Amino acid sequence: MFSWLLPADKLLEHLNAEAAHWRSTADQNRQLAEAKDRGDYGGGELTRSLRIAAEATIRIDQALADWTE
Repeated sequence: MFSWLLPADKLLEHLNAEAAHWRSTADQNRQLAEAKDRGDYGGGELTRSLRIAAEATIRIDQALADWTE
C-alpha cells in the first residue's frame, strides 16, 4: 500500500508504533471515562459533557489504532 514511501520493514515498524500510540491514548481516555462514571469528578453538567467528549475521543483513537493494524 505505502511501499513507495518507506521500505516494508520500516513501514511495518512505523505502523506498529502508530497502533501502539493510539491504543495507549484510547486506554488513557477509557480510564478517565471510568473515573467520571464512578463519580470521581462529581456529577455536574460539565462532567457529563466531558464524559461524552471522552467517549468520542476513545472511539476516534480506537479507529485510528484499528486502521494502522
